[in-house]
Amino acid sequence: MLLKKKWRSVWREGIDPATQSAVVADHQKHRHHLALKRGLPFTGAYYWIPSKANQWSILVFPNAFYEDGEAGHVDVWQDVVRILSCLHHLNVNDLVTQISNCPYGLPRGRVVRMGTGQWGVAHGGDQPTRTNLESTVSDAFCLKGVHPNFFFDEHEQMLPEDWEQTRLALSL
Repeated sequence: MLLKKKWRSVWREGIDPATQSAVVADHQKHRHHLALKRGLPFTGAYYWIPSKANQWSILVFPNAFYEDGEAGHVDVWQDVVRILSCLHHLNVNDLVTQISNCPYGLPRGRVVRMGTGQWGVAHGGDQPTRTNLESTVSDAFCLKGVHPNFFFDEHEQMLPEDWEQTRLALSL
């Protein structure tokens, strides 16, 4: 993980994986809460994550907390896997073994500030059905007042083999 030094934690080493996963999930929520608390638009990566009831929510990784100001999907995937293990009550070691190399296994996207100064939301066009991409992402990244441009980006699409492996591991 490429967290900025002040957001790195030495405690991650040497504690049991389930506790580590719970803390990672809480830490991610805390960073998102801090970004929302500012009330200003922000950039970052996001994943759509499923619950056991096949309800989907958005998991946000604000760029401000990462080295070089970018939360790369491959970089945050290990935390996503840990958060999924908590959410689905799965053994984290088993889930890591099954999907640690599947960062294209869930719908995802990125909020960016484009060269023109405009805000944009890159997405793979494969967000879950019965979800509202624009309002969900706008709320999660404080974008209501800036009217971002939502655009398809092939790079943000899921890969079928990653999705299949993730789907099987989560019993979806």
